[in-house]
Amino acid sequence: MTAANVRLKLHFDLELVVPEPLASLERELLCKALAQALGPTVIQGLPVISGKQLGKSGIVLKAHHHHLDAVNLAPAAIDPRRIVAVAPHLTDAEAAALARKVAARLPHEDGEAALYLRRQALALINEYRLVPCVVSVLLASGKPTQIQGRLNLTNGHIFPGDEHRGVRLQAAQESLSVAVTGTSVMLEATCSGHTLTGPVLDVPVPALVPHREALLERWLQG
Repeated sequence: MTAANVRLKLHFDLELVVPEPLASLERELLCKALAQALGPTVIQGLPVISGKQLGKSGIVLKAHHHHLDAVNLAPAAIDPRRIVAVAPHLTDAEAAALARKVAARLPHEDGEAALYLRRQALALINEYRLVPCVVSVLLASGKPTQIQGRLNLTNGHIFPGDEHRGVRLQAAQESLSVAVTGTSVMLEATCSGHTLTGPVLDVPVPALVPHREALLERWLQG
């Protein structure tokens, strides 16, 4: 039997658009799925057709081997925890969806990436997500009191109730204790001034992150 004296290697790159279930597979499983999709029609049929064509030139196909590889061209979704760290008002489902959407354009530098993710999160959900709260304060007279309000999880702003319109707080209060009603969550707010609607109270967004689950659960309760 005559031994083969030439090895022919044919190489094609096929760029595909695959359904989401396939796109999310890891490399090995993706290769298996594509091999199954091609089936014997391609994997076994190509050598047969090639043998017939080569035979017209007096060339004999002695053996054949195949190798299938696939590379996912789409960038991997980023860790949703990076999103909730800058946008704790998003639900798990919203953060996961955004993680897949923004991966391709995520800046490499951490600070820029955080700002980018925050902007994208607000572009996705910028509605008020309010939970009831009570803020312990000192009035301008020095008298301690409590302000009933609603904390916006989207940006940390606290809306005082209408009964507190015109209330003025004592200056230089470094931090104001905030209790989220119906939970054990305690936060600290600052007062940056006063308007016609009352004191301007805010909780830093990063301070919401450790309590995100409890705050979102309270928000869902309405």
